[in-house]
Amino acid sequence: MIRKLFGPAMPLVLVLAACGGSAAPASPSAAGAPPSAAAPKVSAAASAKPAASAGAKPAASAAGGASGAASSAPIKIGLIQPLTGIYANQGKDNTDGFNLYIDSIGGSVAGRKIQVILADDQGQPDVGLTKAKQLVSNDKVQILAGGTITPECYAIAPYAKQVQVPFVVSGNCIGYDLTLSPKYASPYLLRLSQPLLASSDPLADWAYKNGFRKGATLVSDYAAGHQINDAFASAFVKLGGSIVQENYPAQGTTDFGPFLAKLDKSADFMFSFLPGIDGLRMMQTFDQYVDPKKVKVLDYGTAITSGANVAQLKDKAVGVIGGATLYVDSINSPANQAFMKAWSAKYPGRYVDADADRGYDGAGYIVAAIKAANGNVEDRSASSPFIKALSTTQFEGARGPLKLDANRDSVQNAYIQTVAKKGSNYVFQTLQTYKDVGKDWDRTRQEIEKFPFGTLAGKWPTMTKDKLAALSK
Repeated sequence: MIRKLFGPAMPLVLVLAACGGSAAPASPSAAGAPPSAAAPKVSAAASAKPAASAGAKPAASAAGGASGAASSAPIKIGLIQPLTGIYANQGKDNTDGFNLYIDSIGGSVAGRKIQVILADDQGQPDVGLTKAKQLVSNDKVQILAGGTITPECYAIAPYAKQVQVPFVVSGNCIGYDLTLSPKYASPYLLRLSQPLLASSDPLADWAYKNGFRKGATLVSDYAAGHQINDAFASAFVKLGGSIVQENYPAQGTTDFGPFLAKLDKSADFMFSFLPGIDGLRMMQTFDQYVDPKKVKVLDYGTAITSGANVAQLKDKAVGVIGGATLYVDSINSPANQAFMKAWSAKYPGRYVDADADRGYDGAGYIVAAIKAANGNVEDRSASSPFIKALSTTQFEGARGPLKLDANRDSVQNAYIQTVAKKGSNYVFQTLQTYKDVGKDWDRTRQEIEKFPFGTLAGKWPTMTKDKLAALSK
């Protein structure tokens, strides 16, 4: 099991008891957590129930409601997360973090109860869209939240715009154009997680400044994986580094040996994006094929070193460099101390990670916007106080300060961290903090809009600075 200990400086400390180290596919949480990920949490403060299973058509006018004072009826938030499948660990942590914040405020805001209605998207875009429609049409939610994989958010965003129900991305969904493309962007979409470049570019900057020059990449073979690979590689090559090899294993790969066995011997690091159980499986065999003292693993967004994975990897996680992530539990602030104290009390012995914070701070941001609109979430016209508050709220969360840019995308701290061992304890050490990082932290708008993210597989080993510059013209 994992136990959290708190010291004066609030370090992350993982105390691992003698549990089995082998991987259990998509265990919903770290050891010591309740075993059922699919069952929604129900509390006296904020109830959660499954979304209706029957098919439903979008409401004719989701924005049609009280135009004056706020109703006294409960505010319904539809939370869409993967509770089954390869992303179940992430979905479980995010969901529990979200409900924990609602519990912490007594389950109400501006004189209205909050009802969280939970839907399992199974990590599938089509299922996520179906669940969103059911939540709006059948359950009459006023707010959609969550979202984990980029294709799912691409599917839900146009629907949210159509029915005028705000979709608050409090899960992941890092797609670079989610808040830029007219296909998806609208006043009804905002992202509180990290946009693609806010994680890739600080990590590339840190790697180059710390002496890394040649990298191999190992990323999941789907849209977000290819975008992430191109984002990190372009930032690293622009700085003067090179990518000597690319590998794209399919999601759900069970044996990473063939990929690791052929890793280019000239690489001094391996950049990786393998979310969920894929990252766990890869790291369990990494040291059988690669010397971790010679080749460092750079873990995009700490997808590999999530709480449940570290609990099982133990020593195999030591030395993995994660980033840039929006949260490290060693943040020394009253907001983070409150979060960690509440989490430890609710889930004793369970690890606190960035996915839990995404849920916790995501709920906090939504509550702050509701409060700013005096509880009136029924008026959801584009110029309504509530929709405006969702775009303009500035929130101090456990992760630090959070605000949105002109495209309703997050601007916040980005942390580089590593897993270390102290005695029998496993800790996260913050290596560097980058402040006020958004999608355009180190790139111009033209570079972002012109660059062909997700289309450059196979071209990085021959990429030069001049070729790279030409791609954004």
